[in-house]
Formats: sequence, structure tokens, C-alpha cells
Amino acid sequence: MAIFNRAVLFCSAATTVATTLVPLAAYGQGAPAVLEEIVVTAMRREENLNTVPVSITAIDGKTLETLNIGSTEGLSQFTPSLHIYAEAVGSEKYTIRGIGRTSEDLSADPGVAIFLNEVYIPRQSAANLALYDTQRIEVLRGPQGTLYGKNATAGAINVITRQPTEELSGYGEIAGGSFGRVTLKGAVSGPFVEDKAYGRIAFMTDDRDGLYRNLTTGQRANDINVRAVRGTLKFTPSDALTIGMIGDWAKSKQNGVLKSIISDVPGLRYIFFTNNPVTGALRPGVTPPTQETDVRTARSAINGRQGIETYGGTLNVKYATESFDIISVTGARSEESYSQEDNGRAREITSYGTTAEDTWSGSQEIRLVSTAPNEPGSENRLSWTLGAYAFHEEGTKQADTYRNIAPFSGIAFFTQSINTDAVAAFGEMKYRILDNVSLTGGLRYTSEQKKFNVVGVATRIPGIAATGMITPFITANFTTSAQKRWDRVSPRGVLDIQLAEDIIVYASVAKGFKSGGFQGQPPAPPAREFSPEDVVNYEVGFKGEMLDRRLRLNASVFNSDYKNLQLQTFDINGAPTTSTASAKSKGIELEIAALVTDELTLRAGASFIDPTYKNFISQQPGFTDAAHTFDRSGKRIGGIPKHNLSLMADYRLPVGQYGTLVLHGDIVAVDEVITEFNTLWANAYTKGDVRVTWEAYEADWALSAWVNNVTNKLYYRGGGPVAKYDTDKIRLGLINDPRTYGVSLRYNF
Repeated sequence: MAIFNRAVLFCSAATTVATTLVPLAAYGQGAPAVLEEIVVTAMRREENLNTVPVSITAIDGKTLETLNIGSTEGLSQFTPSLHIYAEAVGSEKYTIRGIGRTSEDLSADPGVAIFLNEVYIPRQSAANLALYDTQRIEVLRGPQGTLYGKNATAGAINVITRQPTEELSGYGEIAGGSFGRVTLKGAVSGPFVEDKAYGRIAFMTDDRDGLYRNLTTGQRANDINVRAVRGTLKFTPSDALTIGMIGDWAKSKQNGVLKSIISDVPGLRYIFFTNNPVTGALRPGVTPPTQETDVRTARSAINGRQGIETYGGTLNVKYATESFDIISVTGARSEESYSQEDNGRAREITSYGTTAEDTWSGSQEIRLVSTAPNEPGSENRLSWTLGAYAFHEEGTKQADTYRNIAPFSGIAFFTQSINTDAVAAFGEMKYRILDNVSLTGGLRYTSEQKKFNVVGVATRIPGIAATGMITPFITANFTTSAQKRWDRVSPRGVLDIQLAEDIIVYASVAKGFKSGGFQGQPPAPPAREFSPEDVVNYEVGFKGEMLDRRLRLNASVFNSDYKNLQLQTFDINGAPTTSTASAKSKGIELEIAALVTDELTLRAGASFIDPTYKNFISQQPGFTDAAHTFDRSGKRIGGIPKHNLSLMADYRLPVGQYGTLVLHGDIVAVDEVITEFNTLWANAYTKGDVRVTWEAYEADWALSAWVNNVTNKLYYRGGGPVAKYDTDKIRLGLINDPRTYGVSLRYNF
């Protein structure tokens, strides 16, 4: 009940402030300024955000630049219920409303579906997109199974890039900042055959020195090195036919993969792979790590590295008939990634892992979308969408583990391969049963088959005496495979009522489906199957624009019921694996925007979520005794903060013929995160950023200066495996960036 009390208190305070300030400005001036209308395509058609009966956050490209958001990870601080933990490459974990995590197995799928220009991105390692030249991002909360298909049980994120313009235009920007940060980006757009063909090319580079230092090797670690380019073509051979083509390439690499030892007791040793896993005794000659004075330092024997390269292409064809549009979306994606990380964390080589992943996928969707207006006052009362979808993916993942801890001294090689085929048919119709009352019904049928194969090879380390198992993972070489098909029906129903011209309320019920898979981590064989994830979500919401469209309030209350919720857990050896549980998640989401004066705009967002297990038994890595077995039934799901709050303010100050001064400030507050074992994973924090921009008259030039994390707040972006001993006092943490600053110069033409 406390979660709802906090939500009501936040909503009451924010609304009171907004409704107090706005009328003073609105009726004291003659200019009829209003909040900008936001158009989204979340329901596969262009609609005003405030009339779509779904919980959505939409962030335009200008706001992304103001907030210094350069990857999807940055969205989580300004989007209610969205929580993302992502390293520069790989290990991305997206959750919406507390749901969505998955293991790193090649056959495991995320619960948050990521789309780039309507094309699904299946791999987590490729999901932390470099955001540049972006038109907008739409975050849909709750299961989106009807229109988006499988793997959207928690929600979906749509990234829409900018399209070619009818006139020659573009921009170039250079930015520099602390820790050697240098960012370049730009775009050129325009026609090359008048009224028939248009093009756009955009690019981005981003470099920064490593924020971590390895005290063993002397190397810097966790730097940034990103290169990306995208080309877009648009053809309009007739008024009815539009053809769009997009090709993109991005490459990111990071030298050094370090995490911090965080201890609540000074001098406490972090023991994970530095002890004898049988007797618990420390391995002779190994120095277990402890917390350093500077938490952005570590003493790993292996500095580590990781990187990813992605390619993609989209062909979008739209043909307009008199009553409906025919839309074809063809997509292809590929990714190659690698990583190496020291698991032992000691200054001696004890254990490290390497991975290499190579996948590609293709998809085809065809939609028929009605075009006649269906809104209060219009003669037409029915709108609809029909479609079919096909998806194919295949790829391999090589995961190798080196262990030099007696009695286990060897190298385990695991090669996973996946071949996935999915087809679906879907439809959704909206009918106005009264002029201001509409009923929407949708249905999707999905059939998916996965073929999975694992090969394991064990090799002893030459010159190191050992007996028994070669590694704690496998005792002998093996090959195992499995395949299965899953079929699901995902319905959706919505009742919405338009109370006034700019105010609606709605109630919805929707189902979502995430396919099952197979355990590809050791020990194997066999390749153990885990069941598909199913969810039913109940939601009521309010969307309204008031005070002559100077105040916007969106709110939703939800309750989701999950069967076979797929979770990333760890086996006794600390290897990531997938477990399932029954669970539920409930909460409140709020978003407020207020045009206080013609110059001052305030925006606020909040989420208060309570994801809990209905039935789940958790086993801590490294232990099999009852003292380290946790009955989590009825307890909160780990890894998710209870609340996420944000506030943004923008003030535009005209300075006559010299242009406009834009002052921006934002504050983010996130609650602490607790693990499945009732231990701290990430501390609560509140941080703020400021930005000052001078825009020249007619906005040809813009000069900006900013400071991020003004108070130099220290918090964890995420964590790693818990220690095998003293788990309530010591842990791994990936530390956030300290206070940083920078300037940028931009030219628009």
C-alpha cells in the first residue's frame, strides 16, 4: 500500500505546483502558447500521443541531445518503469515494470522488445544502440503481444531515425569534455531528383578515456570508442507509392572490463574464484581482492576487452489505396561481438572468461491499415489493422572459461548455435460504440520453433597438477542438441472514453508471450528446456491536456500476472542460467508536462512498482546447503528499484538580435536495488545535470556548455556476481561516471 501512497503524494504535489503556476502565466499574457503535439506510431498508425490508450513515453531527438543521451541505457533515468543496466558492449539487461531480464544463453530472449525503424533486434548485445540523428523514441509499457509479437511481455522500445527532407538541410557538431571526451556528429539531407527521390546520410563518432585504472597492469579501462553511420533513401514515384531504404553500420569497442569491489566492512576480502571450491580454503599464492581507496580502480590480472559490430538494412514500402494503406517492412540485422573479463578479480590469474558471438536475422511484415478517420464527430466508426509476420535467426556463440584453482585446472570450451523460425498473423479493430466511447479488440497467433546445439570440450592446463574433474563445469567432451515448437494466441482488449476534447480514460486487458528455450551453460548435456513466459496485464489509465493545452497529465495503474517468468540466475559455479517462477507486478506511472510561461517548461515523470514472486526458490552460487537456499515466494523480485523519479526544466530567454539563451536542468532520483539474496546491489541516489545553450538568431549556430552529475554523486550502474562468502557485506559494482563537463558547437543549414 505504501507504493500507492508515495505515488499519490508525488502526483498531488506535482499537479498542485503545475496548476498553481500555469494559470498565472496563461491568463496574464495574450499569446496562446500551447504544449507541442506529439505524434507517435506506437499502434502502427500515426496518432496523437494523448489519444492512444496505452502507457507510452515519447522522447524526441532534440530532448535526447539536451539530456546528453547517447545510448538506450540513458533512457531509463527519464522513463517511468524502465530500468537498464548495460556495459558498453554486451550484458545489457532491460526491464519494464520490473520484468524483462534473461540469461546470456543464445536461446534465451529478452522480455523488452527493441525495434529500430520497425525492425526487431533480437540480440541483447546489439540492443544498447548508439543514438544519433534520431527523430524520436517510443517506450511502450506492458505486454504488446498483439501488434509487436513475441518477446514484448514487459514492453517495447521503438527507435525512429530522421527521414530525408524535401529541401537541402543538415548539421554538423563537435563536442569536447572531461576525460578526453570528443564527439563528432552530423547529417546532410535533401532531394536529388525533384519531387521523386530524397536522401539522408548521418554519422557519429564518440571517444573517451577509460575511467577505471588497473593497479596490477597499470592500464586504463572502460573507455569509449564508437563509430556509426546511417544512410536513408526515400522514393515517391507516385502520390500513392512511397519506398524507403535504410542501411546502418555501427562499431563499438572497449579496452578494459573492470568492476569495483564494494565492501561494507573495511578490509573484507572478495572471495569468488580465489578459493578452493571444494574445501573453501584460499588457493596458495592468490591474493583475494578488497575494496580500493579509489573505487574506480581494481587489481585484476586480466584487463579485459569487449566490442561489437552491427549491420542492418530496412526496406519499407507503402502503397495508399482509397480506404487503406498496404505496408511492407523487410529487415535484416547482423552482429558480431566479443568479450574477455577477469572473473577471479585477483592480481594473479585465477579465472577468466571469453565470448564471441555471431548472429544474423531477417524479418518480413505486411500490414493493411485503414485510413478513414475514427474519432468523435466523424462519420466512420471503424478502424482496423491486419497483418502477417515472418522471422528467421541463426548464429553461434563461443564461451570459454579458464580456471586455475586446484583441484580444477583447465579450460572449458562451449559453442552454442541457434536456428529460430517464427510466423504470426494478427489483427486489431477499433469500433466507436458511442460517439465518445470506443472498444478495441486485437488477436495475434504466433508459432515459433528453435533448434539449439551445444558442444563442450575440456582441456587440462599443461604443467599444472590436478586430479578429478578438469573443470567444475564438465567431466568430458560432449555434444547435445534439442528443438521445440511453441504456439501462442495473444489477445488484447481496450475500452476508452473521451471525457472532453483532450481528455480520455481507458481500461485494457492484454496478454504477452515470450518463447521458451534451452540451458546452454554448463553443466551439459542434456540441454535442459525452460518453458515459455506468459503474462496477462490489467491496466487503467488517464490522459489529458488541460488549461488551454498548457498542462498535460498522463497516468496509469497496472497489475501484471506472470506464469513461467524467465529469470537470469546462477548455478553453483556462478555460471549464468535461466530459472522460471510465477510472479506479479503492480504499480503506478505518472508523467506531467506544464508550460508555466511562454518561456518556461517543466516535465516530470515517476514510477512506483512492486514486482513480487508468487512462487520461487533461489539458490546462491557456490552453496548447496539450506542456509543458502532462499524461498523468495511472496518477496520482491531482485534487481529493480521501487521508484524512479525525474524532473526537467527548460527556460528560453530571448536576448534580442543576438538569439536565445536556453537554460536546462534535470534531477533524477532512483531507489536502492536489492538482490535475490536480500543484499544490496545498487545504492539509492539523486543526481542532477545542467546545460546552457546559446542559439543564434534563426538558430544557424548553437553553442552549449554542460555539467553532468553536478554534485559528483557516486552510485552503481549495476553489479556482477555476488561473493561466495560474506554475501551480505561485499559485492561487485560498476560505478557511474563522476562529475563531467563539456562544450559543443553546432551549425545547422
